[in-house]
Amino acid sequence: MSFRTFIVGAFASVLAVSAASAADLPIYKAPPPPPPPVFSWEGFHIGISGAYAGGTSSHYSQVYLLSPGPFLAIPASSSIGTSGYLVGYQNGYNWVFANGLVAGYESEFNYANVSPTNTGTFFGGVGAGSRLRWFGMERLRFGYAFGRFLPYITGGLAYGKVVPNDQQWGALFPVSQSVWQGGFAIGAGIEYAVLDNWTIKAEYIFTRMKGATSANLAFPLAYRTATGNYLDTNIARIGVNYQIKSFGALIGMPDLGL
Repeated sequence: MSFRTFIVGAFASVLAVSAASAADLPIYKAPPPPPPPVFSWEGFHIGISGAYAGGTSSHYSQVYLLSPGPFLAIPASSSIGTSGYLVGYQNGYNWVFANGLVAGYESEFNYANVSPTNTGTFFGGVGAGSRLRWFGMERLRFGYAFGRFLPYITGGLAYGKVVPNDQQWGALFPVSQSVWQGGFAIGAGIEYAVLDNWTIKAEYIFTRMKGATSANLAFPLAYRTATGNYLDTNIARIGVNYQIKSFGALIGMPDLGL
């Protein structure tokens, strides 16, 4: 056997042993990528919203000629349409249960510009009406989560600053009174998570509060009282919320499960 033949044979043996050893080694596979996180409605949220608001303002008025008494009293009732807008903010918290139910609480406060669309006639309310200038609600929400969709119903307390409206007869019966009134709110909506921390919502809410009450003197000939029966408002709103999954995430700290 020549030296060359020996070298070739040894090299071939080493290759054969290496191939056999490689065949016995386990095949390495990269681990599968983790599944995408499931969106959760649990946690705090803050946001802003804008709405169209309109409804009905109902009043009972009396005009007394010459003096504030029964002499020549002219009673009249009025029901006047209202229209305007709301702009404000909201915040709240959602709790998610194992069966997909979501319960939450939401608080909001808005600047309101909702005024009568007309002021009636002299015998139809003497221009009595109510303007809504500030508006808030404290509501519960109950819904069912379909992934990133959350349809819900809502209801609770409504309150607002109501101002008497006397556009037609303001020169004769000037008013400056305003009062905070309370009532109830009920409605429904749907919210959708466009990103992990951002959601958009659309909702309809009906509210009823007591209207403004005023007493006005037009010296020296007449005296007018207006008693607010109710102020109904239909609210059609869109809004944006930012979901805060933890207090730590709000200030840039690691989530400690708090």
